[in-house]
Amino acid sequence: MAVRHEVENLIRRGNIFYWRARVPAVFVHCRPGTRLSLSLHCSDHRKAQMIGRKLNTRLAELKMNSKDVMTTKKQLQILFEHVRDEEIERLNDISTMAKRNGRGGDVVEMELDLEVGWACQLLAKFGTRSELILEGDCPGLTYLLKNGVPASHVDAIRANYRGELSTARSPGFEDGIRRLIYHFEIEDTALNRERAMSKMFEGRAAALLDIDERHELVDRTSSEFTGGGRANRSVIEKKTVELEPAAASSLRLAKVSKPAPKETDIPEAPEIAYLELSPRTAPPTENEALGIQKPSQRMVAVADFEQECEKLIANMGEEWTAETGRDAMALVRMFKSVLVEHGVEHSGQVEQYHIGLLRQHFNDIPTDWGRSSRMRIMSAPELRAKGHELRKAAEASGADAKVGLAAGTIRKHFGNLQHFLKHLKGHGFEIENWTFEGLRPRKSKAGDIRHQQYKPKPEDIAPIFASPIYTGSQDHLRGKRRKTGKHVFHDSLYYLPILFTYLGPRRKEFAGLAVDDIAKDEDGYVILLRTNGIRRLKTAQSKRLLPMPDELVRLGFLDYYQAIKGLGYEALFPDLFSDKTENDPGDRFYDTFTPVMRSALGEKMWERSIHALRHGMADTLKQAGVPSEVIDDISGRLSEGSETNTRYTNPAGLPLMRSALKHYPIITSTIEPKPLRLLPWIENKQPPPWAREGKK
Repeated sequence: MAVRHEVENLIRRGNIFYWRARVPAVFVHCRPGTRLSLSLHCSDHRKAQMIGRKLNTRLAELKMNSKDVMTTKKQLQILFEHVRDEEIERLNDISTMAKRNGRGGDVVEMELDLEVGWACQLLAKFGTRSELILEGDCPGLTYLLKNGVPASHVDAIRANYRGELSTARSPGFEDGIRRLIYHFEIEDTALNRERAMSKMFEGRAAALLDIDERHELVDRTSSEFTGGGRANRSVIEKKTVELEPAAASSLRLAKVSKPAPKETDIPEAPEIAYLELSPRTAPPTENEALGIQKPSQRMVAVADFEQECEKLIANMGEEWTAETGRDAMALVRMFKSVLVEHGVEHSGQVEQYHIGLLRQHFNDIPTDWGRSSRMRIMSAPELRAKGHELRKAAEASGADAKVGLAAGTIRKHFGNLQHFLKHLKGHGFEIENWTFEGLRPRKSKAGDIRHQQYKPKPEDIAPIFASPIYTGSQDHLRGKRRKTGKHVFHDSLYYLPILFTYLGPRRKEFAGLAVDDIAKDEDGYVILLRTNGIRRLKTAQSKRLLPMPDELVRLGFLDYYQAIKGLGYEALFPDLFSDKTENDPGDRFYDTFTPVMRSALGEKMWERSIHALRHGMADTLKQAGVPSEVIDDISGRLSEGSETNTRYTNPAGLPLMRSALKHYPIITSTIEPKPLRLLPWIENKQPPPWAREGKK
């Protein structure tokens, strides 16, 4: 236990002394109430007293001097010079582009600068609380005329003044001023905020009114601002301040600032979008003060975004499944199309605005755009046009338009976009800071999630096992399997619905089983769910050992397993694979089994039909009193909320699982076992009749 010592901030823990002081409130970088804690690495109380007193003295000096590193007046002068120099650089860029476009000696360019400069000068002199009308006996008009501003330009200056004033009164302006004075280590008070605002407008005015070098090609006699034989006299007094030695950081700021420019009596019109109050560049570092330039950031062309996405997918390695990689690539292609539509050429031009455009794009495209190969290659405008077409057709028929992505899908896309932008930033490409606040749909609450998926009861599922798949169909071809006949074939369509019903796995987990994933223990046959040569597992907890349902054994599954193994197949359900293309076995099963379910259930068919079987199994076991932790272990989920579940125990063992699964009623007892009969093309090891040429 810590024991306080007679010296302030000095405490003893055991034999060691510590100095523990509260951080002064003037250090705004630290949260209120924050403490410093420093081990003195000594047990001698006299030595600890000496060190503690020295540290207390140093802390007091820092507290007293933190605001006196440079007087507020000098700090404001540095702020003025920074804003002025930033504006001069921007105006020089504009002037260079004007020369490139053939307007290097255009008097209009000069007058625009002067008009905006005088508008900024009015705000610097009169502040933002009063509103000048620049008519009659308005003091603002008197000030302009007194300083030689031509009356013919007052209307233009008034328009610019109102625009600047509107921006200065916007909600975010004062926050920008706070950031600016914090950046220049000025104490945040109402008085200093007003001073900083005045200096900011004064700095802009100084840059705008300094036209000597920027508009040296202009014939001064052609403008009322500078013509008529009047000499160019500076209306804004040159402010030269000799800085006294101060804190090193402040000296560096003063050292790199440019000499105060001359200012002439002429105004201009700034872009409202420029009024970003946080400085674009950080205060000069030691290297910059010494003339060592920071290398400029690289940019990646929008045309190369897909290539960068491929690198991201490769970097993620086994953390991402192939499906996740495809989703990320689809998102990048969509984002690229939106950027191209709005003229963005490289990463340095990507702004928060463009992420907002992508969010709106999600609302206006067909819901199933990803399922159509034709729509996947459409541009962003074409996709939105297709969405508009679907909306009009739906309005005409009174149906719901399948337009706009679901909230969960949008969240997934934004997650992939965040990964991609972090990838670009991490590799040194210039990317503006972004946020998804206000764009990403909120995550569904736990109470809402519970009701999102229908959980079929055993009696809801039972009609499926009275379909022609189990009683007899006309033939092995897809369409004839749903028609009543005398043929029963043993394949994925026969066995997987039974496995899904009694064990509740994920679709691809069982569709992608290998022959080697069937084994036997002392109590019977088991199914090993693990990564194999066909597919990976979704999560670490997806790897598990499940008991084979007794009904599966009764219906001849072991004979089927031996036959497939004897034919040399790697996959346990080879009818779900093609030798011509890379296909998802889970998707293939979905395509063939969903029509069977629809025929058997009719209007009682539920949404997300196959995945609902997983929910139905879990719900049935829970209602029978099986602990949730055991259900999660069977389903391959991780029970959270308890260290016992996640850290101190292994998943439920086979005996416990077998006991739990007995609580699910037998709903396949009406199925009569039939002699094993494989699909003809499986038995003859021929290509599947549904296979199409493609990439393998």
